[in-house]
Amino acid sequence: MARQADTGIPDLRRMMFLCDLAELGTVVAVAERRNITSSAVSQQLRVLEDEIGVILFRRDGRTFGLTRSGEVLVEHVRHVLAAVDEAVSAVAATGKTVAGRVTVSGFTISIPGLIAPMVQRLSRDVPDLRTRVLQIDSVAAVRALRRGELDLAVTCWYDFRGGESLTGLISEEIMVDPIVLLAPERLHRRVRMSGLTALADEPWITAPPGGPLATAAARAADAAGFTMKVAHRMEGAQNVAQFAASEVASAMVPLLAVPPGAEHLIVDGLELGGRSICATYREGRHRDPNILALLQVLRCVVAERSTAPVRTTELGAAS
Repeated sequence: MARQADTGIPDLRRMMFLCDLAELGTVVAVAERRNITSSAVSQQLRVLEDEIGVILFRRDGRTFGLTRSGEVLVEHVRHVLAAVDEAVSAVAATGKTVAGRVTVSGFTISIPGLIAPMVQRLSRDVPDLRTRVLQIDSVAAVRALRRGELDLAVTCWYDFRGGESLTGLISEEIMVDPIVLLAPERLHRRVRMSGLTALADEPWITAPPGGPLATAAARAADAAGFTMKVAHRMEGAQNVAQFAASEVASAMVPLLAVPPGAEHLIVDGLELGGRSICATYREGRHRDPNILALLQVLRCVVAERSTAPVRTTELGAAS
């Protein structure tokens, strides 16, 4: 049965909640994405139904299914959100200079290795573009992009893990960061002869269990036919790499985390997997001159690191 529609224009933020619900399936997940309570999400969705005047969703256990009316509304709201970004980008493109303020995020290792050089170059080459930097992990950064809190995020995704759904976003792979083995020099010859199994009885350093770095190391060891003897665990790839640089134990870490002066501890010739480092932004911003300036400078920073070729992928619901 249809409801009496409100005479006002529906609130766009509430319609964004409905788009989240269509993608995520539960109110709890929407609340986590938007950083509000589940009860607040439910209340806003009920208000939206009153504003629209029709039933938009039905509960099925803990999940929600959209009605045909809800599906139609979500489809159009996504077009509206993209159009808003397109409009802002088009207006910005009419200007003769790149100017204004942008907010960029990066995960821990990307800050010194990529973000700081990017900001330094921007301040020199594009002085009218003021850049604000936030350190945010990749999953949280994608959510912040959706909320409009970020203009661009530098994210990373390990090759054995699926990333956050990137519907409505563009993610440009700017480099591939391979996993490398840091081992005491006295063990290099043994590893080159026998592979990782040469370190089966040696001590290891890695991150806490369950995280992507520890998982990547454990998977590599498992593929080589042994279980790592973990002597030390610490948070963060940089800390793991710094500790391994002391040559008290071996570690598998992303190449970007290897500290200056420790490159001689890398054992070449091993295939240990890696991760994609991407520049991620909303689809509607693909012509925004500020975003284009960020991407251009970021690509230059990456090129100076002699990394893999750049490729751009527009990611949809199947990502």
